[in-house]
This record gives sequence, C-alpha cells and structure tokens, in this order.
Amino acid sequence: MPRYTYKCDECEKVFETVHSMSSKVEVCPCEMSGSVTKIMSPTFIARMNRVGVGKNKVGDVVKDHIEESKRELKSEQDRLKSIEYKQ
Repeated sequence: MPRYTYKCDECEKVFETVHSMSSKVEVCPCEMSGSVTKIMSPTFIARMNRVGVGKNKVGDVVKDHIEESKRELKSEQDRLKSIEYKQ
C-alpha cells in the first residue's frame, strides 16, 4: 500500500499513514475532523524524477547550469567593463 504524508491545519503536525489510493484521511491524530491537507513527500518527488518527469541526467543538468552561469558571468563582466566610473 502507498504511504501518504499529511499536515494537520489545526495542530500543524505532519504525519504519514499507509492506506489504499481510494481512501482519504480526514482526521488528524489530534482528532480534529476535516483539518488535514495532503502534502507531497520527498519519496514521491524522487519517484517522479525516476519515472521520467525530468529525463535529463543529473550530471547533464549540472553541466548546463555551469555553462549558463559562465555565459551570464561573461555578459556581466563585459557590461561592467563598459561602464565609465567617475571619482
């Protein structure tokens, strides 16, 4: 059975529970009815990445970010060189 993470709107406690996909949790362990909100858990987010939401390899993403940062830095350096400073 899948594990779900919820947050109580009343006591702000975060808790996990295991139940079927068709079931819904509406009561927090503090017993405040209708006060829970389902939140995305880190496990779910990691699973989404493996399934193919982000098909790029981590190394490729890092390389792309480094190259983009280099271009931005070069552009900023060129912009700053063109500024005339007065004293």
